[in-house]
Parts: sequence; C-alpha cells; structure tokens
Amino acid sequence: MGYALQKFRFANWPQHARWLVLSIAVGIVAGVGAVFFDHLLDKALEIFIKLPICFFEPNVGNPLEVNVAKTGFSLWIIPIATIGGLLSGLLVFNVAPETEGHGTDAMIDSFHHQGGFTRKRTPFIKIIASALTIGSGGSAGKEGPIAQIGSGFGSLLATWLDLKPKERRILLLAGAAGGIGAIFQAPLGAALFVPGVLYRETEYEYEAILPCIISAIMAHAVFSEIYGRHALFQPGKVAFNMPMELIPYTIFGIVCALVGFIYIKFFYGMRDHFFLKLPIPQMFHPAIGGFMLGCIAFFYPQIIDGGYVWIQLALEGKILWSTMLVLIFVKIVATSCTISSGGSGGVFGPSVFIGAMLGGAFGGIGHMIVPDWIVNPNSFVLVGMGGFFASVAKVPIASIIMACEMSSSYTLLVPLMLVSTISYLILGKTSLYEKQSSSRLDSPAHINEFARGVLSMLRVRDALNNEHVSTLEENLPIGTVVKIVTQSPESYFPVVNADGDLTGILTINDIRELMFEDSESNVLVAKDVATTNVVTVVKDDTLQVALEKMIALNVNELPVVSRDEPKKLVSLLSKQDLITCYYNRED
Repeated sequence: MGYALQKFRFANWPQHARWLVLSIAVGIVAGVGAVFFDHLLDKALEIFIKLPICFFEPNVGNPLEVNVAKTGFSLWIIPIATIGGLLSGLLVFNVAPETEGHGTDAMIDSFHHQGGFTRKRTPFIKIIASALTIGSGGSAGKEGPIAQIGSGFGSLLATWLDLKPKERRILLLAGAAGGIGAIFQAPLGAALFVPGVLYRETEYEYEAILPCIISAIMAHAVFSEIYGRHALFQPGKVAFNMPMELIPYTIFGIVCALVGFIYIKFFYGMRDHFFLKLPIPQMFHPAIGGFMLGCIAFFYPQIIDGGYVWIQLALEGKILWSTMLVLIFVKIVATSCTISSGGSGGVFGPSVFIGAMLGGAFGGIGHMIVPDWIVNPNSFVLVGMGGFFASVAKVPIASIIMACEMSSSYTLLVPLMLVSTISYLILGKTSLYEKQSSSRLDSPAHINEFARGVLSMLRVRDALNNEHVSTLEENLPIGTVVKIVTQSPESYFPVVNADGDLTGILTINDIRELMFEDSESNVLVAKDVATTNVVTVVKDDTLQVALEKMIALNVNELPVVSRDEPKKLVSLLSKQDLITCYYNRED
C-alpha cells in the first residue's frame, strides 16, 4: 500500500520537478558507477598486466621520443590476454549475452526495440566482464561499459517507479550520459553524444537532452570529487593558422573518412567472416580474440586498453610519425580481435586512439612535405580525435565538443568543425554502431507517434469505401435476427427504428447465447439485445479520434452518422478501413 501510494504521489508531481529529481538521482548513481568501474579497471590492470609482466606505460614527462621497437613486454601477455578473454566469454554468454561487444550498441538497441528495458543483472555483469577484458590487455574503451552501467540503472529506476516506456527510454539515455560524461570528463559532450548516437542522420532525441545534461553534471561532480577536476589530455602548444591550414585540414577530413571506412568494414568483417564461423561455442570466441590480441601486444604494447598515455605523448610530439602510422592499423586489428570476438568493452577509446595517431601521422608527414601549410603538426592529433570519431559514430557535434572538453581547449574549434563535418558527410551512413536507426522516423520507439500524426491529418470520409450498410429493424424477432446474422459475412449490425434513426448496434456476440434457444425466438426483438448507448463518429472526424474510440470500447467498427442529424446512419467505419487508408496515404 505504501509503495503504491509513493508511486502515486510521485506521478502527481509537476513534470519538470519529476525530471529534475530523476535526472539528479540517475546522475549520482552513474557517477558512483564510473568511480567504481575506473577503480576496478585500475586494479585489474595492476593484477593482470603491471605486476606479472612488470610493464608500466611511459611517463608523459619523459622528453625522449618513443620508438615502436622498444616494447618492454614479455610473452606472458599472450596467456594473460587469452585467460582474460576466456573468463569474460564464459561469464557473458552464460549469464548475460547482451553484455558482449561494445555496450553503447546494447543501449541503442534497448532504446529502439525494448522500450528502454534492461535486465537487473546487466550493469553488474558488464562491469566484471569489461574489467576482465580490458584489464587483461584487451584493446577496448571505457565508454561502452559505463554507458551500459549508467543506462542500466536509469532503466531499473524507471521500472521501479512504473514509468511509461517513453520515460524509461529517457532515463536510459540520462544514465548513459552521466557515466560517459564522468569518466571522460566531458559532461556537455556526453549529454549531446547519447541522444545523438541513436541515429545515423543528424537527429537528436531532443526530449532527453536536458535530463542528459543534468545527469552528466551530477555524475561529473561525483567523479571529480573523488579524482579531482582535470582534463583527460593536456594538448600543450596547439594553434591554427587561418586560412592557410584550411586546405590541409580539408584533406585530413577526407583521410579520416577513408580510414574510418576501413576500420568499420574490418571490424565487422572479422566478426562475420572469422569469429562467427569458428566451429566452437561462441563463449570461447573471446579467448581466441584474446590470444590474437596478446600476440599483437607483444610487439606493440601501445594498443592495450585505451592507450590514453600514448595519445598524450602524441599530443606532446614525442612519438615518431612513422610509429603512429603503424599504430593506426595495428589498433584497428587489435580492437577487432578484442570486441568483434565478443569481448566486453567500448569502441570510443580505440576510435579516439586511432584518430589521434592518424592525425599525428598526417601532421608529421605533411609538415615534412609542405611545412608552410602544416605549421602545427601536433594540432592534428587533437583534431583527429574528434574528427575521426565524428565519422565512424555519426555524432559530429558531440565529437567536436568532447574533443574540446577532454583537452580543456577550444583553440582548435574551427578545424575540428571542418574535419568532423567533412568526414561525417563523406562516410555517409556507414557507422560503427550497427543498432542505430537512420532517423526518428525509422525508430520503432517513435512509430506510434508518427502514426498518430498521420491519422490526425486523415478524415473518416477518406477511409470509407462503401456506404451501403446492412441494418436491422428494432422490432425484428430474435429468431429472424439470428438467421440474418449467422448467414451474413458482416460482424456489426446497426439497429434502426421505423423512421430509419439509429437506436442501437448488435454483434454476433450479443446473440450467441440465444442462437439455440427456441423459446426466446418469439418473445425478444432486436432492440432487446442491442447496445443502445451507441458511440458514433462523423465524416469530418479524424481517423485518430475514431481509432481512440475503437480502442476505448474494444470494438472493430463504429457507425458513421450525419453531423446535422446524429441519428441518421451514413455508413460503418471498420478498423481495417482505417489501416488501409493509413497505408495508402500519399507521401
């Protein structure tokens, strides 16, 4: 009783107050989840990588350039990555299969196809599986796990409060935005990324933007309270010369799109043409991917986990352009081995790494060839981070803002805008997130809204295809009525008086019990068994009004009467007539 009363009172709150409270609650939990996951991942990396292999990433303060040949890794990385993949695969495919792969796609799928619903176990399994995958050296990012953790809590809160599917979907997005905004120190970018990543076109789930902003602020505050408030990357000295560098940045935008196309095709090609065709149970695929990843990481340790230290070194100009050129394609292969095999992790981190190395290689080569055009080669590293992800994820605006927030610098805003737009447009609808819908119009989450809009523009007269109606006189003996009804293909029979006025309506269900009662055949008449409180529509009513009346009464047909003479029957409108009119409408 108390629980029901609690929900009832909450449902009566003003809408803005409800969303404020819900968004704050989701954001706080998402922030706590981000802190917990980040701490768990650090422990996993220490247990799996740092202690047994004695490998520590280079200090960003080291003034020396980093050479790809100096790895410091041992062969132990191969069995460690294999075991991590095996444990993750066994956990995921036996307990919560929806947590395999990159979690952002799972969040998108839940929004479009599951009403925002997430199972209770999903966030917890995702945390452990991702820590095992990434902590054992897997080439994956944090955004997928934290998106599924935050969105999972938003979904659970909506279910607990018995909210409508639309509200559950919004809380799902708010939770994801909170987690991503916290762990990447980019609250505004995350608040725009999550509502925008649902679609391949430049559309947004605009109803969710404000709840996402509030959630991201709260999660960012919680995370910053524990770890301090600082940018994820320190770009150092970056600059942009207008208009001299517009041409090389334009070319770089094209390069980002081309490499993005290679990345996406290889990523899903590995899954569809290699891992899914292995003659072993799917739960063992991540172990195969982990083994392959370990073999690569032995030679190129830069590709394990998110590789953020290496991005920072690239921003500082401490990695050779030739090294970065190699790392682009090695990271593509490594990420495909980890996530396409079913390993648990995100693709944002690897995409940022690829974009950064692509920018560093492009800037370094360009500065050697045309130093007057590419004056600041290190600037291309930061621009590559945002521009590359904008193309593969179909989120140009969010990518621009996230790149600026993660580096705490808006100096390169103009080239970021240019490269992100060009790469997004060239790559078209090819996306790293295969669960995206093309637009709101194509999303199952909005199909009812658009159908409602169409039906509101159509009239009852548009759906009528036959104005001849079989009627029954109200004084007709029930025996005769039974014969007429049972021999007719129609299901609804308006009842009229001697003047032709509508006095009731009768269906076969109304006479079912009288069909075999001969004693009643000469006593009852049609008006005795008909429904007299008849709900009608007129020709000028919209089909939406007609459908709502059918749903409320649980009937499939409604009498159509004249507006001037509400008792004069004109026709019958069936639900099938309505559906046919909807699908035959002109675009």
